[in-house]
Amino acid sequence: MALSPDIILETDRCKLRQIKKEDIPFIFSATRYQGFNDGLLWDAPESEDELIEGYYERVIKTWNEGKSYAFTICLKEENKQLGTISIRKNSEEVWTTGFWLHPQSQGKGYMTESVKVILKFGFEVLDTEKIQAYHAVWNEKSEKVLKNVGMKFIEYIPQGFMKNGKWVEQNKLGITKEEWNKLKNQKTTTKKSLLFGNNQNH
Repeated sequence: MALSPDIILETDRCKLRQIKKEDIPFIFSATRYQGFNDGLLWDAPESEDELIEGYYERVIKTWNEGKSYAFTICLKEENKQLGTISIRKNSEEVWTTGFWLHPQSQGKGYMTESVKVILKFGFEVLDTEKIQAYHAVWNEKSEKVLKNVGMKFIEYIPQGFMKNGKWVEQNKLGITKEEWNKLKNQKTTTKKSLLFGNNQNH
């Protein structure tokens, strides 16, 4: 499914739009922080040009092919860039999401909002049956985000990916469309209860 490059996903505070070439300096600045790339599959680039050729061009190509959709996360009001999030096709029934926030924007709940809207996008627009995610075992922040949106542990992978000549251990988590719909319905019921109260006599 090839989607318009103009698509915008919104959370309470953020908007997610297709990654643009103008985002490259922002992305490059994040990679200058020591340890930033340790939990990512890709290594820190040596220049912005390297990011354009090896990253940006691939992002646009896979978007146009309907294989992967990569978004820049921005604040709605300030249009400030916060990080990126993507959802990639693994099979007809399974898509995988991956994300990162700039070190200056972490710890404020932006990524939890963004992953929630990516799940909605995946299940309602892409019509997938499962969405999964991987995180380095030591990356407790990513694990917390994934569990907060309803993902459950699936598998421990001792040889997840190679980084600096060593294997990085990973955990795989996931959520099905059925599980996501149940969570969504539970939240709707809770909101109605809080709004209208219950009908019990006292």
